[in-house]
This record gives sequence, structure tokens and C-alpha cells, in this order.
Amino acid sequence: LSLVNCSALEDENSDSAGNGGGHEFVDENGTDDDIFTSFNETHDFDDEFSAEDYSVYNNETGSKETPDLVGEKSSQDIILVTNNNTDNNRFNNHEDVRLLQIENYKKGNALLLNIHITHHAGTTFCAAMKHVGNTPEHACNNGDDWPDSVTQHRPWEYNETDRNAIELRKVYHFISWEFGIIPPIPLENVNWESPHLVSVIVMKDPIDRRLSGDGTILKMFGKEKYRSEEQWWEFAEYDGSINFMLTRLTPDHCGEDGENATDTCLEQGKDLLRRFTYILDVRCIDEGLEALAGELGFSLPAVGKSSGKTSVTARERIGNDDIYDFIVERNRRDLELYEWSKSLSLVNCSALEDENSDSAGNGGGHEFVDENGTDDDIFTSFNETHDFDDEFSAEDYSVYNNETGSKETPDLVGEKSSQDIILVTNNNTDNNRFNNHEDVRLLQIENYKKGDALLLNIHI
Repeated sequence: LSLVNCSALEDENSDSAGNGGGHEFVDENGTDDDIFTSFNETHDFDDEFSAEDYSVYNNETGSKETPDLVGEKSSQDIILVTNNNTDNNRFNNHEDVRLLQIENYKKGNALLLNIHITHHAGTTFCAAMKHVGNTPEHACNNGDDWPDSVTQHRPWEYNETDRNAIELRKVYHFISWEFGIIPPIPLENVNWESPHLVSVIVMKDPIDRRLSGDGTILKMFGKEKYRSEEQWWEFAEYDGSINFMLTRLTPDHCGEDGENATDTCLEQGKDLLRRFTYILDVRCIDEGLEALAGELGFSLPAVGKSSGKTSVTARERIGNDDIYDFIVERNRRDLELYEWSKSLSLVNCSALEDENSDSAGNGGGHEFVDENGTDDDIFTSFNETHDFDDEFSAEDYSVYNNETGSKETPDLVGEKSSQDIILVTNNNTDNNRFNNHEDVRLLQIENYKKGDALLLNIHI
């Protein structure tokens, strides 16, 4: 939680001093000294482990070695791996793996792969990557230059991942695997921890995805704007798109169980997503690709923004609350997976939307709840949206008015205010505490700048 990450700062200073990728290995007991990876992360041995429990991955030779360079330095790209794992080839630290994958991509030793769920911005991703380097010409999925030594089936099995990625990188910098159908081999079988593979998946709101449409859907249920209520119900009951993401990401396709999909099914999807190098959110795909370019060391041409967020909501497009709620319930596990994935996304689209809202001049204006306090949102001065659910109503909340320094009821129905106002909850054990720590922090900072808050050091 520290405002400054001192360890990262020390690593940065160490790099600038010319220490580079040097490594100091363990002493013969392997208990007192540290192992420094090429990314300057420190690994302490505890009582349960010794040097024999570890290996180092040598990027120059592509093999695992014992840490036998006691007391010496090495400028090789080396990373610490654990030997006491169910799968001896997997690394013990996801961040170590990710950093090595990124470094290898920059050096031309790793392949960039998009796990493309159909209608998840695959065309946009592919088009952007064609500006960077060579890609397969057929939607980035396959091409005429595909090496004969590499199978075109997808996904790969674990022990063929390294070899295929290395061979393909000699021809392409990027490929895509599109999954409209269910993968014939579970995606979890792939060696996503391979140092020669940088994996990316673009996530999308599953209800918006269902409304993306294609030729098959149009033939089955007609064009969206001309669809009858009967056709909308047939569309909602169609089994082919239930929990579309989880059905493709999990080994037993458990998303097909719809509203009956279990917590275990959801966790399987999360486990796989954690293994990918990057997650992007389609709502801000352009910004996500720009951030990816920054991470991997290439540049993209300047293009107009094509936000993945539509101005008309899925509920409005469907036009029937019962049908919309039915679709949501059947796909609730996909929705939960998507909402969870936002925390791992390379770019936080919600924060970006708030920032854009601020720059558009919305400032500290507030739209307060209607008289029932159940349907509308309260916008704080920091543009965070607070939805009321069934447990709360307007009477459960107050607003903190920075001009008067007091709490007030949200009675400015339908009006706007430029005052510094923040939403607080009334149903708390301490009625004076706010319900959102970040809201509090931002208000405290703003007040200090205006001379209305005291800076206090709690001095141990």
C-alpha cells in the first residue's frame, strides 16, 4: 500500500548503475543468501527449502540448470524456478514468467498469441498487429508461410508449445487462435508459462457479445431491429451461446450448464485467465493495444479511437426486461468472470471513462436519486457511480457537503450541484465514516489543497 514502491525504485537505481542482469547465486547451504533473477527480484530461502529445490532457467540455452555458479556473476537471462512442483517445467512465480516472456518477445525469441473468443475484437487486434510485423494473412490464424514443422491444429499440447512457438516466431511475430467452436483440446493443456509465448485474451461483456450477431444468428432469429417478441425469446433460449466464454475456457465446457454452472466452473475459468500474460478489456481496446505496445516495445500507427463501449445498453437494445433478465441469469457465470477479469486488465477502462468524463467538463456535478431512490445513480464529485440495490434506498444514504462541512440528505432530486459532495452510508456502526475509502482519500486531498484539511503524521 506504500505510495512509493521502494523495491522497484532500488531495482531501477541498480539498473542505471550498470548492474544489468547479473546474478548472485546461493551459497553451498542455500539458506542465507538470495538468488537475484535477471529482473532483480529477490528470492529468500526459508527453512523448508535449499538450493537443491531450485533450478535456474537459462534463456541463452533454453534449458534448466542447477544453481551451481556459487559466488559468481552472470549476465545471462536467468530466472529462478522451483523443482518441487507437480509439473517440474512450470515456473514458481507468475510475474517472473511474464517478465521473461516480454523480454524474449522484444529479442525476437517469443511469439505473441491472441486467444480470440469470437466477437472479442479479433479483427481489430489482427489489423493492429499487421502494422508491427509479419502475421498470417488469413485473419492472423494461418497463412501460406506457416512452417511445415508446426501443426495448424489449435490449441497445442503442453510439450509441443515451446517448439511450435520458437519455430513460428522465425516467420511471424503474432498469430491468433479463434474459438467460435469449443476447443478440441482443453486450453489448460497449453504451456502458457513457456518463456517463448506471450499470450493475450480480450474480454467482453457477455450480453453485448451475444448481441454482436453474425450470419448464423441473423438467419435463425432475424435482424435485431425487426425481431418480434417471439423471435427475441427464441434468441434468449438458444443454447449455442450460453456462457460462451466459460464453455470455451474450461476443460469440461461447464459453461453449457447455464444458470446452473457452479462456482467450481467459474474458478476454472479464473485459473486459466491468471496464466495468460495479458488481459485486455474490449471497452477500451484501442487504449489496451497502445498499452500493450508500450509493454512489448513496439509502436502502433495513430488511428481514431473506436471504443468498444456502445452508447445504447443491451437492455435497451432488447427492449423487454423479462427477456433481458432471462439472458442475464442464463449467462451469469460469464458475467461474473468478465467483471472479475477487469481487475487484471492491462488498462482499467472504468477509470479511463471517468477520466474522459472529467475532461469533458462534467466536473463535480451530481445527479441525485429520484424519490424512490432505486432506479437512478448517485454520481460523486469523483464520478463514481453508486447503484442502489434492493437492500438500500435513498434514506440509507447521505451526502457530505464540503462547503458546509456537514452531512445532508440527498434531496436535490433532478438537480445538479458543483459543490464538493461525496456519498456516505447511514447504516454503518460509525455513522460518520464514509463507505468508500478511495472517495474519502480523494476528498481529503482536495480539501488539503484548498486549505480545509490538516496534514497529520502518525509518528511511531
